[in-house]
Amino acid sequence: MNQQYQLIYPTLDLFLYDLKEGLGQDEAKIKENRQLFWQKVYGDKLDNKKLAELAQAEADSSDYIHLLGSKEKESFPDPLNGYYYPVQLGDTYALQVDCTANYITDYKYSPQSIDCFEKLQTEILTKINHQHGKLGESWLIWGQLATDNQDPLATAQACYAQLKFSHQQNWDKDFIKQQGKFFGGTVFELRRLPIAREKLSDGYHVLICLFPSQLKTDAVIEKSAVLFPQLIRLFRYRHKIIWANSQSREIKDNLKQADKLAQSTIKNLNTSLQSPGIQINKLDNFLKDTPEILLKYTNNLTYLDDQKRTINVNIENYQKRYLAITKLDSHSDWQFLETFSNYAQEKFLGQIETDQANFSPGLTLMENYIQTVQGIIEIERTKGDRNLENLIGSVGIGLAVSQIASSILVTQHPPKPDRLFLFTEAFVYSVVAGLLTSIIAWILLKKIRG
Repeated sequence: MNQQYQLIYPTLDLFLYDLKEGLGQDEAKIKENRQLFWQKVYGDKLDNKKLAELAQAEADSSDYIHLLGSKEKESFPDPLNGYYYPVQLGDTYALQVDCTANYITDYKYSPQSIDCFEKLQTEILTKINHQHGKLGESWLIWGQLATDNQDPLATAQACYAQLKFSHQQNWDKDFIKQQGKFFGGTVFELRRLPIAREKLSDGYHVLICLFPSQLKTDAVIEKSAVLFPQLIRLFRYRHKIIWANSQSREIKDNLKQADKLAQSTIKNLNTSLQSPGIQINKLDNFLKDTPEILLKYTNNLTYLDDQKRTINVNIENYQKRYLAITKLDSHSDWQFLETFSNYAQEKFLGQIETDQANFSPGLTLMENYIQTVQGIIEIERTKGDRNLENLIGSVGIGLAVSQIASSILVTQHPPKPDRLFLFTEAFVYSVVAGLLTSIIAWILLKKIRG
């Protein structure tokens, strides 16, 4: 099918990334992250003893650590020609999985059909137990053109068609529309970014590097080996940016929910305040509900700002690494790599800044409403306290007058022995005097105290 397109030393590499330690993750989660990463290398052969040994190589303060020590790589068993290359990059685990087609006798120097890339991809996915990188992954196709007049663009298109992803790739849509140069070879970049509510694994990223046939194959292999450590860092920054953007979309959804809840709460409050007679109990219930809403609002705005900083830092690091790659070969052209950092700056950061501008006023509005409600409750409680004071004062005056009246009336009109005091004229008149005095006192106290 693709016999017209052949490459010398056709090789496929997967660069895969997992989070080593996320913000606020406890030791149990960190151990789980470590186990999930190493299962891609050792599968069912990974036990607690091996995992503990592997953990010894990690360090919190270093940005590039060979996790297999001086061994560096774990080779595939025969007959496959490939290896695992795991490293720690700060808070990230990175794994390069390399596999070269060795399906002919003289595979190192003789041309092979590019049909081999479909098989190489299957071999690599099998070797990592078909697990995806939690932060993302990139594929690198590379090899040497078989003839002097072989068209790099047509060959790259045919190579790209051999790979299989969860979404069918399309050269016209995925190609960055700009190609570069490295060590005399032509470099192509293709990508599909995951859209809203898709998993990171629904996107894909591919680099294709095709070297000219005039070069010595050993020189091509050597130059590629120099490029790998740079790419493994560059792709890490790329995927951290996409991952942070994906996180920011989830945070935006959370903020939408918090905003709806806040608007509903405020609407109910306005209805309560417009009804005659303010009920403090309802206002107290409003204040009981607001801390959860405020916490959700505040936390998610903070998380959104965290993702913004993550994207900013990784864009800067991406650009620095891009410049480092250009220095590997003075005649190289990697300008197409800037397309992604420019896109992230404009699209990802621009969207987050818009979201912050849209949602931040909601938090301020909620805080203002809480302060207003607290003020209303304080006023109503002050009124209630004054009314209670007036009531106590007027009742006290009434009781005093009633007692005095009762004493006077009893002296003037002693009760008969055969009648209860409750049924005497003295009692009735004293009660009436007390009630009238209480009412007059209530009115006077209310006017005096406001």
